[in-house]
Amino acid sequence: MRRRGVQIIEESLLIIVALLAIVITIGAADMIYQKLTEIIQGIFDALNWWKGTLFPFLGE
Repeated sequence: MRRRGVQIIEESLLIIVALLAIVITIGAADMIYQKLTEIIQGIFDALNWWKGTLFPFLGE
């Protein structure tokens, strides 16, 4: 009976660790997505600036 209780505690701890790993992974993926979005937005802003500077007759 004592061995069974230890096994339940061990499995509970493993589940908690797995859930924490999933949360950390999702958080990291979200941070990467935000940074990529920021970089891509910066590229498009630069391209729009170049367009406005080199070809002002094209308008917005």
